[in-house]
Amino acid sequence: MFQDIRKKSSSVLVTLMLSAIILTFVISFGPEVEGGCSGVSGYVASVNGEIISMPDFRFAYNNHYEYYQRLFGEFNQEMAQQYKLHERTLDSLIADILLAQEAKAKGFRVSEEELRREILDTPYFQKNGVFDRDTYNQVVQVALNTTVAKFEKKMEQEILARKLRNFIIESGDLSNAEIREEYINNNEKINAFAYSFRESSLKEEARQEMLAQISDDEVENYLEANLNTAKLTYQDNIPEYHEKIELEDEREITFEDVKHIVAKDLILKNKVDELIKSDSERLIIALKGNPGFSEEDFAQQFNSWNIQKTEIPSVTRNTKFVPGVGFSPILVSKLFEQKEGILSEVVETEESVFVVAGIKDHIPADMGKFEAEKEQIKNRMRYAKASQLLQDYIENLRKNANIKINPNFMKIYEGE
Repeated sequence: MFQDIRKKSSSVLVTLMLSAIILTFVISFGPEVEGGCSGVSGYVASVNGEIISMPDFRFAYNNHYEYYQRLFGEFNQEMAQQYKLHERTLDSLIADILLAQEAKAKGFRVSEEELRREILDTPYFQKNGVFDRDTYNQVVQVALNTTVAKFEKKMEQEILARKLRNFIIESGDLSNAEIREEYINNNEKINAFAYSFRESSLKEEARQEMLAQISDDEVENYLEANLNTAKLTYQDNIPEYHEKIELEDEREITFEDVKHIVAKDLILKNKVDELIKSDSERLIIALKGNPGFSEEDFAQQFNSWNIQKTEIPSVTRNTKFVPGVGFSPILVSKLFEQKEGILSEVVETEESVFVVAGIKDHIPADMGKFEAEKEQIKNRMRYAKASQLLQDYIENLRKNANIKINPNFMKIYEGE
């Protein structure tokens, strides 16, 4: 952490970096409370016997809170609760302790020279760019409310945790095959088109015609077989159904008053779903049988629908949101599986849209540019992979640790 700060001390972000220094000090080196869990009147947690005291947590929480205020500007207590800032703060404290403990167990050590250099090179302890003993003592004893010996003990833990973090990150190096695959995922492209069938695309006149064709016998048979489904639908949409009828008397509307309307709606929905499936499958046949199939052809052959052909340019394997379709990695996957022609089957998306799609062009990734972009891709991927490795490592440490959390204290930050 301190090495990063030293490297960036000349940056325009120096103010934020100094804030980060203060934040780290407060999280790691908050005011001391003597004794174990039983001897602390307001402990927050213990991690394999090491205490996180109330002052430790409060200082850390307050500084996290101030950090997000600077970051977002509008950050307030309600947002802190929604963001679960109290949990994030405690998680960071626990993670630091676990990493320091594990580093020591694995044989990592901090030499006197490393500790000395860490202190001397920290801008927070300097005056006019040079380490100043009086400034150091004042920050430790007054601002951090601890002794130099205890502070340096916790600084040693901070260095141990950082050493293990760096070791984990460096162990997550990427193979050339992984980098190559990511390059292809970002640069292989498909130009496609799609017709998206959803209930809201059915024309109103078609809907009303289908509704009119539902007989009274069909409604009665449906209610006999699906009464609970009808009741649940009514309960979920009471205001909507109360608006659909008017009673001559002033009594409260009940399910019995609207059950036939509810049943008709459910029967209609089933019929629309069936029409979506049959028409989308019929469209695949039409597209395959007529390469010149036009929007006019669609309007004539599928006149129950308000659907337009959607152009989908430059889809990559990493595309998640498809224009005109919505969120659908499954559609993207199907496009790259086939790579040409009309998709052989209707794709039901993650948002229950039924899509008929075709591929206009498949453009392979230009591997001639791979070497020029390789290092940039590697750096981006390494950061993501390292973050995941570290997260998984800490999670594993947590599973095997003896962690005790004081739920009564945490409720203060949950607004209870």
